[in-house]
Amino acid sequence: MSRSAVLSGLGVIGLLVAIVSLIARFSPIANIALLVVAIATPYTPLVLLSSLTIAAIHRQVLASVASTVVLALALAIQVPWYFLGLPESAGRHTQLRVLSSNVHDGDADAPFLVKLAAESADVICVSELTPEELVRFRAAGIDENFPFSVLKPAPLAEGIGLWSRYPLSEFVWANSRTTGASARMRIAGVRQDVVVASVHVISPIAFGPSSIGEWRRHIDATRAQLSLLAGSAGSAAVIVAGDFNSTVDMRQFRDLLTDGYRDAAEQTRAGFAPTFPSNRTWMPPVIEIDHVLTRMAPAVSFRTVDVPGSDHRALLVSVAVPAESTVP
Repeated sequence: MSRSAVLSGLGVIGLLVAIVSLIARFSPIANIALLVVAIATPYTPLVLLSSLTIAAIHRQVLASVASTVVLALALAIQVPWYFLGLPESAGRHTQLRVLSSNVHDGDADAPFLVKLAAESADVICVSELTPEELVRFRAAGIDENFPFSVLKPAPLAEGIGLWSRYPLSEFVWANSRTTGASARMRIAGVRQDVVVASVHVISPIAFGPSSIGEWRRHIDATRAQLSLLAGSAGSAAVIVAGDFNSTVDMRQFRDLLTDGYRDAAEQTRAGFAPTFPSNRTWMPPVIEIDHVLTRMAPAVSFRTVDVPGSDHRALLVSVAVPAESTVP
């Protein structure tokens, strides 16, 4: 087989893969195959550009037209989310800085995170908080700047917690199927207490192919919990941060964005901001599975931070909490 034929074949394969990826983006994730092609969606423009280049070089008119059409469709889907989000006006507000980090079974560098939080955050949401990591956080002085907390340390990836500079009163995390901690936060100058939550959704590949079903149940339970938080908060602000083990290209994650919730990365036009896997010597993060969701309080800044010892980048998000919230 000639080199030209091989390249042409690869171009057609790339086009087909891109089409399947876009279809998977709008389909509920039900198996590993759909999962893989859906999370690859951010990379489909690159694949399509390659297919278009090959088709143009070999003067394949039909393939060129098809690649152009699918590329336009892919960009029409992705560009608005990553770069054209509509910011909301908060009016008179208090800025709340949120640090969200998966601490990787308690292996993250606790002194690094405590120093980062002291300089850049008002509330900290952590997942995979182990009892040993909690001891290290306290030894690093976390309670000096963040005296209020709701903590549920547990072995391996089961722990969760949040710390705050502002007074907290624990809000019941009603759904036992999901890992979460929530509280009402009292901030001077804000009429209604802010509802803040730290959440961790199980990985869809945690235990192999069979994990998809458990992940789907976790996502459904998380959606129900977010609805409960929104209903309880009313016109008050809600901030939910953590490891959702889901990308925006997975249909079930986008289904969480109801009841007024929006993703902070989309609101701030942060672009593609992958968070996992982090701290690998041979590859950068490739998928965006950590998120901060806000309701009745717009996110105004967003950035990711590498954390030594963690396989997730942390998120630093500033949220404008209205002094007087109103029902949307």
